[in-house]
Amino acid sequence: MMVFLNINQEQVGPFQPEQVNQMLATSQVSLETLAWKEGMANWEPLSSTTFPDIGRGTGTPQPLASPQNINTGRPIENQKRGNSTTKNGSAIGDAFTFFKANAVGSIGWLIITSALSSTVIGCFMAPLLGVNFFACVKNFRESGKTMDLGELFDFSKAVEKILGPIVLGVIIGFGFVFLIIPGFIFSMWWAFSPCVLADRPDLSFTDAMKESRLVAKGNWLKLIILFIVIGLLQVLGALCFGVGLLVTIPVGHVALYCAYDQCKKST
Repeated sequence: MMVFLNINQEQVGPFQPEQVNQMLATSQVSLETLAWKEGMANWEPLSSTTFPDIGRGTGTPQPLASPQNINTGRPIENQKRGNSTTKNGSAIGDAFTFFKANAVGSIGWLIITSALSSTVIGCFMAPLLGVNFFACVKNFRESGKTMDLGELFDFSKAVEKILGPIVLGVIIGFGFVFLIIPGFIFSMWWAFSPCVLADRPDLSFTDAMKESRLVAKGNWLKLIILFIVIGLLQVLGALCFGVGLLVTIPVGHVALYCAYDQCKKST
């Protein structure tokens, strides 16, 4: 079992359990230090029962591996409130991780949404499927649960999930048509609104809009870069005879939720 550690907001490792125990014995880390190993959905403190071989004794001292910054495994979330935590590379990387584990569901969501959008009734269903897709991403990030296509048809809070995104789209659209700058500002403020609905279904859509604005605060530049990267991904997908869009469109949507999940930790 190899363990990665969060030391001073840096992801370091991997380490053998014996090495971590030696680090505990020399006070280089504590039992409250966050750690992760393959198969975990989230980071947990070393005191967690997830690490039965750690903190139960120092074992035989072994040479410590030199800490290395890496991008393997799940990204470290900034634990300091008030600091921006959006990392575009990590949001895109997490999105691809989700897609690899949920390829059938992700492509199924895209196909179903595209098919429904060709009908009047289906146009009203698309926003609901989008919010529910974000909910699947949330479940995967929190517990590692893979998505089921049936989850896309969760009609709880359907009015909020359907009308909210439609009204929001109209507002942003008018902002761009008549005054480009307001449209841009509205997009930055409310981009996370569907993500908030998926994450916190207890909120109304107007409250989700307020929460989105709060979460996006201080992250505008990184959001702009993220949108540009997502746009470039779609171009690459289209260049692959259009087939690549089956990957890049779901990945783009998932990346938006991953960015939201990172940002909310700092608000």
